[in-house]
Amino acid sequence: IIPVHTIFDSCPEDIGIRAMAITHDAKYLATISDAEIQKVCIWKWTLAVETPACTLDLPKEYGFQNYLIFNPANNKELVSNSKTQAIYYTWVKGGILVHSAPLLTEKTFNKLVGKFSQSVFHLNLTQILSATMEGKLVVWDIYCPPPSAPSSMGFPHIKPCKLVHLQKEGITVLTTVDSYIVTGDIRGNIKFYDHTLSIVNWYSHFKLSSIRFLSFSKTPAAPPTENTNYPPDCTLKGDPFVVRNFIIGTSDASVYHLTVDGTKLEKLFVEPRDAICAISCHPYLPLIAIGSFCGMIKVWDYELKKYLFSRVFEKGLGVQSLTYNPEGALLGAGFTEGTVYILDAMSLESAISEPFRYSRSSVTHISFSHDSQYMATADVSFTVAVYVVRVKHRRRVWEYLARLRSHRKSIRSVLFGVHLDSNEPRLLSLGTDRLLIEYNLLKSYKDHLAVLDVHQTDQGNYPTCMVWYPPLTKELFLLICNSGYKVKLFNSTTKMCR
Repeated sequence: IIPVHTIFDSCPEDIGIRAMAITHDAKYLATISDAEIQKVCIWKWTLAVETPACTLDLPKEYGFQNYLIFNPANNKELVSNSKTQAIYYTWVKGGILVHSAPLLTEKTFNKLVGKFSQSVFHLNLTQILSATMEGKLVVWDIYCPPPSAPSSMGFPHIKPCKLVHLQKEGITVLTTVDSYIVTGDIRGNIKFYDHTLSIVNWYSHFKLSSIRFLSFSKTPAAPPTENTNYPPDCTLKGDPFVVRNFIIGTSDASVYHLTVDGTKLEKLFVEPRDAICAISCHPYLPLIAIGSFCGMIKVWDYELKKYLFSRVFEKGLGVQSLTYNPEGALLGAGFTEGTVYILDAMSLESAISEPFRYSRSSVTHISFSHDSQYMATADVSFTVAVYVVRVKHRRRVWEYLARLRSHRKSIRSVLFGVHLDSNEPRLLSLGTDRLLIEYNLLKSYKDHLAVLDVHQTDQGNYPTCMVWYPPLTKELFLLICNSGYKVKLFNSTTKMCR
C-alpha cells in the first residue's frame, strides 16, 4: 500500500481520531477527534494543504461521537452519533460547519428509545435514520430553508419525526445498499428493508455472533436468469432477492463473505478478539507466534506479511505466554487459568498427550533450556515449575518434575543458562521481591525443586527484567534492569554487581 497523501498533526493534542468518513467522490474527508471536547474537521485532502477547510468543536454533553457518514448525494451534509445524541452537520457558505442536535428523551415519543448505534441518510435523502440497541429506528426529518430565504430563517436542521419498532433484537449495524435499508443485530441476523421499512428478506440461519460491520461489493448484482439461484424474498410473489455480495464482520473477530447467488457463506479469516499479550519469534525462521486472551494462537511469516496457521483453544483458556524452544520444533504456551501446553511449532497440535495443570493461576513466563531437556514456567502465584524430558518406550516424553513458591512477589524473568564447566543447564528466576534465585536441577527430583543460592539485586528499586549478556568475554554476565531506570551487570557465578 502506497500512501497517496498524508495529513500530519491532524490532532495537535495527540489524542487520535475517533471516527472518519469520506465522500462518495473521494474529494472530502471528515474526522472526529478522540478528545474530551471532540473536534469535527472537513479536509480537502486532494489539495496540498495541512489545515482543514472547516472545523467545529462539540459540547461534552453530546457524548463521544463514534460514527460518522456523509450524505451519498450531497458532500455538504453529514451525520454522526454517540450512544445518546445524533448530530446533523451542514457545510454552508464561507467554510462554516453548522450542526443540529435535537435532544431526544423518552418523553419525545412517550416510549423507550434506547442507545444509538449507527445513523444513515434515508434512501429518499430527506430523512435520517438512527438505529438503537432496543431494535428501533428514529426517523429524523431534514428541514432546509429555501435558497432565496434570508439568513435569519436559520440553517438546515433536523427534527424527530417518528419512532419505528423495527425488530426485537438490538441493532448494531445500519447501512443502505441500492434500494434497501440493511440492519445487523446482536443475534447475528442480517435484515433487508425497503424504503417504507417493510422487510424484504433476512439471513438468520448462519448462527453468527453479533454483527459489527457490513460492506457491500462495488459490483452490482447480476440480474436473475435460469442459471442463477437467488433466494426468494418474503413478498407474496416470492420474487428473487437480488442484492450485491457482501462482507460480514462479527464480534468474535470473524470475517465472512456471502455470495447471494446460491447463498454461500465463506469464512475468510478469524482475528483475536481480545488483548494480545504473548509474542514469540522463531529462533531461525521468519515466523512469529501471537497469543490472545481469547485463546487464539496465530503464526505469521513476518517477511512475507503472510498468515500461516492458527489454533483456537476451548473457552476459558486465554493465552498468557509463548516461547519457542531453541531448535524451533516446539512452542510452549501458558494460559490464564494455569494450563501449560507444549505444541508442535509447525502445526500447533499438542506434542503431549494431556496439557499440564499444575499451576493454580495465570502462567506468565515460559523458558526452555539450551538442550530442550527442561522447560520452566512462572505464574502469578510467585511459583516456578519445572518440566523435564524422559525417555519411555524409546520415546521422548515430557513430565512434570517439581514446583516451588520461591518468591514473595511477582516473578519478572525465568531464564535458563549453561554451566561453563559441564554444559549442564542452569535455571534462574528474578522477582520484584529483589531476589535472584538459582535452582539446582541436578539435585531436584519429583515434587522437590532444589535451590542453589539466593541473592538480592537491589535495595530501593525493584528489578523489571533479566537477560544474558552476550559472551564477549570469558566472564559470563547477567544484564538486569530495574524500576530506577538503571541497567546492571551481574557476574553469573558470584552474583556480584560489576
